[in-house]
Amino acid sequence: EQMYGTKWATIPAFFADYLLSKRGHVVAKASVSRNYRFPTLNDLYFLPGGNPGLKNESGFQYEAGLSFAVGKEETYTLSGSASWYDQHIDDWILWLPTAKGFFSPVNIKKVHAYGVEAQADLAVALAKELKLGLNGTFSWSPSINEGEPMSPADQSVGKQLPYEPEYSATVTGRLTYRSWGLLYQFCYYSERYTMSSNDITLTGSLTPYLMNNLSLEKGFAFRWADLSLKGTINNLFNEEYLSVLSRPMPRMNVEFFIGIKPKWGKRK
Repeated sequence: EQMYGTKWATIPAFFADYLLSKRGHVVAKASVSRNYRFPTLNDLYFLPGGNPGLKNESGFQYEAGLSFAVGKEETYTLSGSASWYDQHIDDWILWLPTAKGFFSPVNIKKVHAYGVEAQADLAVALAKELKLGLNGTFSWSPSINEGEPMSPADQSVGKQLPYEPEYSATVTGRLTYRSWGLLYQFCYYSERYTMSSNDITLTGSLTPYLMNNLSLEKGFAFRWADLSLKGTINNLFNEEYLSVLSRPMPRMNVEFFIGIKPKWGKRK
């Protein structure tokens, strides 16, 4: 149950799991759930571009898949899953460029979003205090406008939604030794259309891009708190890319983080 202002929305969901095999812990999963999303404050009132007249998104999602998990104690663990999902959403909220030069959200009458999602995790003990962790994800996610044309010239029906990549993937590797941690992250995003008609002759499309990030972390344990220091290099190979047309994203940049976790109420 969700409350938005004075409005309530009931969001039922049904989940079912069935153990197909104890060997490999193979599990079949299925679910049916209602989707209901209220417009955010940015959707309604962002200046410029907010649209106070937006309707709520609503629809249903169906999902089915398989998962497994194997391993050997203190040596390795391997797990993974793959699933198919299918969503039918009414009044999908999508930000689109306007003739005034800024973006504004609108409701698309009906969107059919479906696809495949897969992921895998591997953890290996290379030595007594040296561990390697790998995680990979892949997504194929068409999001098709199945609404009615807004005008005789509207060519968006039956096309992929703008700025929604059809394919994406990530690979993350983490190497830890005692209190040190080295993290590498690779991301891939496929071509994205900039127009709802998927026409590439006027403004073109946003080309696929690869993103690489590298982090080094060190942890410290004190009687009063746990402290962590982390440095990250984003866009490691200085990639030129766009997430939105005419808005270049940062080239190589560096971040530093300090984490403090107090040990409240614990004896010294």
